[in-house]
Amino acid sequence: MSKKKTIIFSIMICGFMYGCSRQLYMPSSTDEAKQAGLLQGRKLYVKHCGSCHNLHLPKEYNADQWKKNIDEMQEKAKITDSEKQLILQFLTFKH
Repeated sequence: MSKKKTIIFSIMICGFMYGCSRQLYMPSSTDEAKQAGLLQGRKLYVKHCGSCHNLHLPKEYNADQWKKNIDEMQEKAKITDSEKQLILQFLTFKH
């Protein structure tokens, strides 16, 4: 692939990932510590999960399904147990 095509392809991928991440809700909690964790979980979800495939909206699965999905993907996504918990907290947060 030529350098120009590689650059165009890279820009398209970045734009696609940015577009998907904007559709994800921005969590809101009055508890500052919880809010920080929710935002970190959202950031980790976009970074680790969105780098390989399309992101699913949190409402697409229930808490048990999300836990199973994240458990199955943890090794491939190279996320720690604490990162997994933050992602799950974001994906299962009821806003």
